Amino acid sequence: MALALASLTCAPQVAAQTPRPPTSVVQDALQDPGPGAPGRPAGPAGPAAERKDKERKTGTGGLPLFPLRVRWSIDLDGPPVGGVATDNSRVYVPLSSGGLVAVDAESGATRWKADVTTTLRPAAADERVYVVAADTLQALEGTTGRALWRTPLPAAVSAPLVARAGWIVAALQNGDVVALRGSDGTVVWTQKFGAPIVAPPAINGDRLYLPGADGIVRAVAVATGEALWSRAIGGAIVTVAPLGARVYVGSTDNYFYCLDDKQGRVRWRWRAGADSVGAAMADDERVFFAALDGLIRALDRGHGAQRWRQALPWRPRTGPMRVGNTLVAAGIALDLRGYALDTGKPVGEFALSASRLEVLEGQPVVITRTTLPGDYVVAAIADGRLVALEHVFGLPGRPLTDIPGERVALTPPPS
Repeated sequence: MALALASLTCAPQVAAQTPRPPTSVVQDALQDPGPGAPGRPAGPAGPAAERKDKERKTGTGGLPLFPLRVRWSIDLDGPPVGGVATDNSRVYVPLSSGGLVAVDAESGATRWKADVTTTLRPAAADERVYVVAADTLQALEGTTGRALWRTPLPAAVSAPLVARAGWIVAALQNGDVVALRGSDGTVVWTQKFGAPIVAPPAINGDRLYLPGADGIVRAVAVATGEALWSRAIGGAIVTVAPLGARVYVGSTDNYFYCLDDKQGRVRWRWRAGADSVGAAMADDERVFFAALDGLIRALDRGHGAQRWRQALPWRPRTGPMRVGNTLVAAGIALDLRGYALDTGKPVGEFALSASRLEVLEGQPVVITRTTLPGDYVVAAIADGRLVALEHVFGLPGRPLTDIPGERVALTPPPS
């Protein structure tokens, strides 16, 4: 898979929002309209506040990804399959020859290997890793690989697993969606829908968002499966990304949609030259998405106007990811390219070899760090290697003024 990157702002990371409780006691960074917006105090004045506001708007704050170096590289026992997952401490890699390997994210050392065969990307959360093997959902202890529980599934899965805040959600090919308690595998609820879920569901606070093959986006209560709203659009849903008070949706009708999270109303839509790919990414002011027409676009989050677009040298295969203050999109080969956030102009590139032919297996994962050199990328290569790429040293020293990460707000399953 090739990767393209665009420099990002120092806004709070929003690739995956931590679930909020039903009482909505946690403020979502993306619901904040920003300094000076109507109904919001302008905030403290002075040079520090002005500098922070400038960094937020121009993308000059935070840690960059470029220039790059190889942090570590290891040979696996066989080619990877299905894609990798991470809990920020370990990277979990299914092998085509059988087995699931846990690799230390810091050093690349193998921590354990479990006798579990799967061709699907695992899910990692709450110090556990979840795997679908045949018709069974299994949970392993993240630190040791010890089997914790197994729960049979009534049908094959239709989309990758989603795990967060004590929940594990499995979408099945028969149209069922099953929500289980991550601690012991107990089925909390099962709901049947009119069509299979064809892209990864998404949990945001107390809601679960389901992208359907029938062209309907559904929002349900994560605790019960109760329907909250649904919205039919012009084609099958290929991606859904709840970000703050908006839900961004890609469809096979070549449109990229912004829905209101309260009732599912379409706020705006943007016509691309082809279908969207993967989930969208956003900062305070812009939303970024990739499409099969070979373009990455930055749209205004408020009204959907195009801020910039950049042609990629290959067709993307996944949506953009955030790596420090860099936006990453994936294609076929390990070929990293950077673009300025405000203009989309190229700012750097990196490849493992001159041929640029290292084919990736699944989407790379991001390891977040609060110390230099900051966040970095771990990618699985189809020839049987796992590679971590990070910024070279030499960044100017300065204290961190913002605590990285997400605010934790849990809506746990019932006991």
